[in-house]
Amino acid sequence: MSKTFDVKSAGISVVVGTAFVVLLTWWSGTDFRSPVFPFMGMLAGFIISGLLVGFVSKEETIAEPGVASLAVGALSYVILTSMELKCFSMLQGDVFTTNILLVIFNGIILTFAGAWAGEKFQGTFEKKVSGDEPSEYLEWGWIVSGSILGITLSMIVANIILKVAGLVYTPFFLALVLGLFITGLVIGWKSPGITVKEATLAGFITTVLNLDIFKLSLDPETHYLTTTTVIVALAAGLVSSYIGGIVGEKIQAAN
Repeated sequence: MSKTFDVKSAGISVVVGTAFVVLLTWWSGTDFRSPVFPFMGMLAGFIISGLLVGFVSKEETIAEPGVASLAVGALSYVILTSMELKCFSMLQGDVFTTNILLVIFNGIILTFAGAWAGEKFQGTFEKKVSGDEPSEYLEWGWIVSGSILGITLSMIVANIILKVAGLVYTPFFLALVLGLFITGLVIGWKSPGITVKEATLAGFITTVLNLDIFKLSLDPETHYLTTTTVIVALAAGLVSSYIGGIVGEKIQAAN
C-alpha cells in the first residue's frame, strides 16, 4: 500500500527548520566577517529539520525531507539576504548566490541524513517487515554505495579527460555525466527490486560532493564556479543518474 505525503511532519519541519537555520546563522553572523561559522549554523539547522521529519512522521519519509529542505532553503535565503549580516559582506553578487546555493544543496543532503537518524530514533526500520512492499522504502545502503562509486568514477574520468583536454569546464561536465550514468546503471542492474529513486538520490549526493571538492580545491574564491555552473551540473547529474538507473533496471529485467 502506497503511503500519502505527510503534510504535518513536513510543515513542522519547514517552520522549525527555517527558524533554526536563520537563528543559528544570525547568532554568529553578526559577530564574524567570515561566513564559515554562519554556514555551519545553516547546515545544523537543516539537520534539525530532517530529524523532525523523521521523528514526527508515522512511516519512513522519502518525499517529505526533500520538500521540507527545499522550502527551508528558499525561506532562509529570502530572510537572510534581507538581514544584511556582517558575515556576508565579503561575498557580493553571484559569488554570494553560488555559495548560498552550495550550502543549501549540502543542507538537502544533511536533511535526508537527519531524517534517517530520526527514523532510527522512532524505530521505523525495526517495524518494517522484510519482503513486504520493499519498494516503499529507500535502500540507504545502495544510496551510500552508489555515492561512493559515483565520486570515484567521476574523479577517474575527470583525470583522464583533463589529461587530454586540459583544465576547462567541459571535461568536468563530461566526467560528471558519464560517471553518474554508470553509477545509476550499476545500482539499477545489481540491486534487487526497483531502485531508480536510489540511483537518482545517489546522483544528487555525488554531484553536490563533486561541486564541494571543486569549490574547495580548485576554486576557493569562486572566480569560475558560477550559479549557472552549479545549476547545470546538478541537472546533468540528476538526469544522467536517473537514465542510468532505468537502463540498469532494463538490463536486470532482461536477465
